[in-house]
Amino acid sequence: MHLNLPDPMPIEVDHDQVAGWLAGEAVPRVVDVRETSELVTGILPGAHHVPLVQLPQKASQLFEKDAPVVIYCQKGIRSAEAVDWLREHGWGRCTSLRGGFEAWLQAELPVEPGTEGGNLNASDRIRYARHLTIPQVGVEGQERLLAGSVLLVGGGGLGCPAGLYLAAAGVGKITIADDDVVEASNLQRQVLYRTSEIGESKAVAAARTLKALNPGIEIEALPERVVESNVDDFVSAHDVILDGADNFNTRFLINDACVKQGVPTVHGSVYRFEGQVTVFDPAHSGPCLRCLHPVTPAEGSCASCAEAGVLGVIPGIVGTIQAAETIKLLLGIGTVLRGRLLLIDAMDASFREIEIPVRADCPHCK
Repeated sequence: MHLNLPDPMPIEVDHDQVAGWLAGEAVPRVVDVRETSELVTGILPGAHHVPLVQLPQKASQLFEKDAPVVIYCQKGIRSAEAVDWLREHGWGRCTSLRGGFEAWLQAELPVEPGTEGGNLNASDRIRYARHLTIPQVGVEGQERLLAGSVLLVGGGGLGCPAGLYLAAAGVGKITIADDDVVEASNLQRQVLYRTSEIGESKAVAAARTLKALNPGIEIEALPERVVESNVDDFVSAHDVILDGADNFNTRFLINDACVKQGVPTVHGSVYRFEGQVTVFDPAHSGPCLRCLHPVTPAEGSCASCAEAGVLGVIPGIVGTIQAAETIKLLLGIGTVLRGRLLLIDAMDASFREIEIPVRADCPHCK
């Protein structure tokens, strides 16, 4: 006899009803019909895992036809299908958890570890759920991201999209170094800022937006330029440097400090309809910026964005690729653009690569 459980059972039940059942004496059988890869987000207490495709073969082994059963999946769609099938085949006391596991997590109800444990809390498991089901990321990878730190050199066209995606991905500490203020001409491409923020410090405004996007990570605003007196401290405090600087002197200053300290630099640049991305990482047998440009170009030798112009979406394309390379570096996965310069031409909708060899006579890489 199943005390305090309704008969007949409703087609769907809310998470609070299920939580009450699990806390009482009359506990129904709980079945998780998600795929194994989805279990990294956790499972309901005491749940049995049976992937949906296996349920028809295993249902009779798991529970009798008059037993109360709660079926759940990630959002409540597959579990509703499972309940329809079970009821058609004689299991009349089964019900679907409305909203699925995501609704359970959002209600901050208790969960047990699934295929992996880890230290992610319920909020993290909801926020990063799409990462957790990727085999190359999972709980361990997400914890790496949350433990990682990135310095954005410049909060301009490249730093803005990169910062958004790094914050959304859960990089644990993001520092924005920029001594500039928001101007009206920035708003065509620098997507972190709003018209109401014109005149404000870019670093401060960017940090505020990124913190609103992801309150669970650390965002530090440095409203100052990266110069010789502070570059070593800035570099040593971070795992990856994302170079979105607007001048050659800063780029080479960052390069030299990163080479000296063995920190990778994710380099990006834009010009009108074109963009470039590469990773400078001599600590792992890659070239540095001076392998590509042995001599620092004189300031003014290349037209700036203000002088030549840039299509507004180009920094978005380049900045998001920089963010992807940064995430791969933090996770230690994939093949990064180490020794390869990715060239993007939006006019032709083309991508191509050229090799950047390590120069044997480079005084910084040797």
